[in-house]
Amino acid sequence: MIDWNRKHTIILFISVVLIGIGSYLLFFLSVQSKDTDIQTLQNQLDTENQLIETLQQDTTGVSSSMLSSVELQKILPVSPFEEQFLLELEKAETMTNSTISSISFAEGETIGADNSGDELVEAYDEKLDPDSASEDTETVGDEAVPEIVPEGVQKLTVELSVQSPSYYELEEFVKILETTQRITQVESIQVTGLPEIFQVVEDLQTSYDYTLIVSTFYFPKLEELQDQLPPFTAPNPSEKENPFVDLIKEEEKKEEN
Repeated sequence: MIDWNRKHTIILFISVVLIGIGSYLLFFLSVQSKDTDIQTLQNQLDTENQLIETLQQDTTGVSSSMLSSVELQKILPVSPFEEQFLLELEKAETMTNSTISSISFAEGETIGADNSGDELVEAYDEKLDPDSASEDTETVGDEAVPEIVPEGVQKLTVELSVQSPSYYELEEFVKILETTQRITQVESIQVTGLPEIFQVVEDLQTSYDYTLIVSTFYFPKLEELQDQLPPFTAPNPSEKENPFVDLIKEEEKKEEN
């Protein structure tokens, strides 16, 4: 048997202390290592969140820019965009119970400050901000800053032959065209007068036949925005023949020739 004495007690005490210190150091180093890993992961997470926010801001900026371009092209597109204008004509025709018997397009006239340039700038500002007209009226006394139409704006001239059931519908047809979102100007209107009445006639024909010269505009210099033309949805034909199909084909044949 081992003879237990004071020396053995001291050795046992020192061993227990060393084991305790070692266990504490192992525990401390383990916890510290985990804290470091957690902090590292937290830093990575913060960095990734910042990157995601940056990408979202960039995406929002691109989307806003795209939306802005599309909205502006509803007012002044970068191509003649006859399809859009034909839908506006069809809308006016339907709302006024009128009939468009013929239509022709002529494009390519460049707009400058000396030919409708000022009117175009004014119309563009009004379409872009309808409240600007009232603000301009309130600030008539202030010195006006002249605005110049951008170089390269071109005019699409449309000649229409229309029949409306009465003068009211004629007037409404013109008003609808002038208030479309796209810049549109009615340049002239020639009305065929009613025959002079010498006696009372039943079922008197009161329809008005007239010719309209209408202008709308486009800005072909911004070719890079061609793929951002505003979308449009053609209404269902509802078993009606589209009177513009043949007209469009005729215009395309003229351009090819």
